[in-house]
Amino acid sequence: MSAYLHYLIDVYPKVSQNFPGSTVGPISKSISANWHAMSVEERLPWKQKAELDKARYAKELKIYMTNKKEIDIVSNECNIKQ
Repeated sequence: MSAYLHYLIDVYPKVSQNFPGSTVGPISKSISANWHAMSVEERLPWKQKAELDKARYAKELKIYMTNKKEIDIVSNECNIKQ
């Protein structure tokens, strides 16, 4: 997820309280305006979250692909024996 999406998830509940009965559009527009008004330093916590999340995803994908290869090999071996 991007830094902005981490920010959105964090602030959405609080910001949505300022828009009772509203749809997602005005709430998201307000959050987006706040994001764009923030400095690089203010955005840093969410950028760090995004970087950690990206590293976590890459690690999990590597494990998944390794396990998938092993399953595919076993599956192919079973098909050959039949």
